[in-house]
Amino acid sequence: MLYGLAAGIVETDPNKHNSDFDLAARHELEEECHLIGGSWYRLVHEGVAIPMDKYVVTQIVAYLVINAEKTNNPRPLDAEEDIEIIE
Repeated sequence: MLYGLAAGIVETDPNKHNSDFDLAARHELEEECHLIGGSWYRLVHEGVAIPMDKYVVTQIVAYLVINAEKTNNPRPLDAEEDIEIIE
């Protein structure tokens, strides 16, 4: 079993995220944690991403979300995801 934070890939598809980091983060929090809304704080400047490590091209844009609310009708998980929310 692995525990982790909500995370995902920013998709270029206009029907998904359209390369928008903020939209992708909101979708991932809703899909993986069943949380919406709240106050969002981007932890890096606009246009800045943190390299995951020196061996991959993956970059991270982190957010702090305060007072998000539970939703009973979240966006569906992606087909390859198998996530259990532990409260």
